[in-house]
Amino acid sequence: MITNFILLILGLFLLLYSADQMINNADHIAKKFSISPLFIGLTIVAFGTSAPELIITILAALKEVPAYEAITGNVIGSNIANILLILGVSGVFFKIDVNLITKNDCFYLGLITAYFSMIFFVADIINIYYSLGFGLLVVLFFNYLRNFKKNTEEEFEQQFSNATYIKLLFSFIGLFVGGKLFLDYSLNIFTILGFEQTVIGITILAIGTSLPELATVILSYIKRKGAVGIGNIIGSNMMNILFVFFPGILIVQSRGYEFIASKSDLPHIYILIIVTLIIILMAIFKMKLSKILSCIFILIYIIYIYWVLT
Repeated sequence: MITNFILLILGLFLLLYSADQMINNADHIAKKFSISPLFIGLTIVAFGTSAPELIITILAALKEVPAYEAITGNVIGSNIANILLILGVSGVFFKIDVNLITKNDCFYLGLITAYFSMIFFVADIINIYYSLGFGLLVVLFFNYLRNFKKNTEEEFEQQFSNATYIKLLFSFIGLFVGGKLFLDYSLNIFTILGFEQTVIGITILAIGTSLPELATVILSYIKRKGAVGIGNIIGSNMMNILFVFFPGILIVQSRGYEFIASKSDLPHIYILIIVTLIIILMAIFKMKLSKILSCIFILIYIIYIYWVLT
């Protein structure tokens, strides 16, 4: 058990460090092309902070018997954590401007989350037809990004060099190794303790892989680049469904297995729908994320985790 715990911590450290390095180097590459802060948050940084979830999903899908419950739980748990925990903690220390979320952001976040959630209400198996639906959403998402209105103000100081590409490659290797260690030994520990895979995904995997989002939001506000932070949260939630969950489905299906849409996930789906609606309504009605509301977010998340574990 002690060895498992040490290797889990090592895997988590390597995972987060590699994710941080990938974010930095991918960000430097994006800055070279003068991309706006919100666009960077929605794309490069969002993909970077969703990379730990993606690595864990790929590894879980490639296990001898695919851990589809861990894949689903990780995505649901990460998206809930991004809104309640990450925005909540960030809002306690910084003035989070939810108004930076546009109506288009709200529409696509709502559409993607609604489709993802709907499947668990109407299906027992996620078949090829549902996969085609995810494929269509990917096309719409890229069209959304293509028509994204860029900020024309002066952006960033350049920190790009040819070595950036090499550093980016090594960060991907670190993500893979760290992700494998973290997945294997967290599953070992919590399985020994008697927890189900869904619970493991929603708690330890989700919180651990959401730490890059927390670091990104805090750093973006410290550096007065709040658009990057808020874009990262919205972008990560969309990326987690389209570029983390969807690839997991495709890998499982390509191996000849059925991806089960477990009805035990429905209570967590309800929570995901509610918190997504909250952030969308806050953006539409231009509500402020006050320190009191931030504390309420954190309290709700703590209650939710306590409920999951009991």
